[in-house]
Amino acid sequence: MAIINTFQKCLESPYLFEDKEAPARIVELLAKAGDRLEAAVNLHTTGQGDPADIVFLSYEAMFCCLRALVYAKGYREFGLRCLLLACEGLYVRTGQLDAELLRKFELAQRLKLAPAEAVETCSTFVKRTLELLGQ
Repeated sequence: MAIINTFQKCLESPYLFEDKEAPARIVELLAKAGDRLEAAVNLHTTGQGDPADIVFLSYEAMFCCLRALVYAKGYREFGLRCLLLACEGLYVRTGQLDAELLRKFELAQRLKLAPAEAVETCSTFVKRTLELLGQ
């Protein structure tokens, strides 16, 4: 199989495919994103817990947003790489989503963001996702 490095290559692979049922999962994903963001904010505000937990909860919320955005376009994924490439192709390249949000998502995944930056990025990501999805 060829190296998967573009949205089109993802579509040609088994890791990204059309799914007419995908949009029906958006409400659940947005609810989970909201829960994770709220938990991250609470931990950050109270100063309780491990700072890595704040970053990880922020990452989980942003992951749900990525999925919701891609699912809204009628696609499902079986891999993070194709999820990122799909979001880039469908939203970043069209000017609807700032590429910096995807970069910071990847940093959060590796726990390379400070807790305050993770919460701020996550909040921005969730807000933008809701705007894009008309929520």
